[in-house]
Amino acid sequence: MSNDHPEYQEALFHLACELDIPDRVLQPIRHLVGCSLGRIFWIDWLRSDAKDPGWVPTPGDHDDPQWHRVDGWPEMGGSSRYRKWSRRAQLWMQWHSVDAWHVADWLVTAQSDGHAWLAKVDEQGHPKKLMKCGTLDRLVHEASKGLRNRNARLARDVVLGLKDEHFILDLGVGHTLVHLRSRSALRKEGVLMGHCIGQGGYDDLLNDPDVILASVRAPDGTPMATLDIRRGYIRQLCARGNTEPSDAVKGLVKGAADAFGWKDWCNRRGSRDDADYCSEGIAILRDLPSARRI
Repeated sequence: MSNDHPEYQEALFHLACELDIPDRVLQPIRHLVGCSLGRIFWIDWLRSDAKDPGWVPTPGDHDDPQWHRVDGWPEMGGSSRYRKWSRRAQLWMQWHSVDAWHVADWLVTAQSDGHAWLAKVDEQGHPKKLMKCGTLDRLVHEASKGLRNRNARLARDVVLGLKDEHFILDLGVGHTLVHLRSRSALRKEGVLMGHCIGQGGYDDLLNDPDVILASVRAPDGTPMATLDIRRGYIRQLCARGNTEPSDAVKGLVKGAADAFGWKDWCNRRGSRDDADYCSEGIAILRDLPSARRI
């Protein structure tokens, strides 16, 4: 279907760039990403273009939404197609990053563990489980269901030592921020929080000096939220079940962000193309004072 469109592969390329997954992790699942996240990404923009191919509003219930230009600025000459899909991928990930990364983590786990559904394919060789998902919400549902039971019992019984977790910061009122430093720590965090950090997709990041995987802990040591920080930018902040943290937890994290100078993932270098950008996609630091933004 859409694979024959002259812009389809360009669209998938820019989506893969915005997913920001290491090549060694992305390559084994690239075909799965294409027929799941890539297909939904493409369909979303086809629907948008049917209404207005040049501009798109910030999604959601807004009386006066922010509008974004998405036609690639053809009057500038050169590669307007490149600019077009680069901008669209950036916007889509700003709005859907947490869900997209959750699905990607599920695909990594399914591929590495050889899940049976991967072998049930259609005439084009695409897994039927992915192709039946017509929306991002449906993909997220399948991802959550698929990740729920992996290594759950084993991880709950894991006893962590000093080399597995390291204290980072006192967040106040008995709350702490803890650095997750081993596979065992990730496994246990993932099980207790009901999300995908312990499913194997993050293991290769443990030795990356530019990455911090951390946990916000209650006074009794119970995890309240999990942080993914890369090159000084907060990429993800997820509460239990991959949901958005409470305002209280986000307030604790803002204290850590202020202390260490962490910034919003949307504001990293290269993530802005034009003046109509605003950081509507990620709620982690949206209330951070302007002095802490780029």
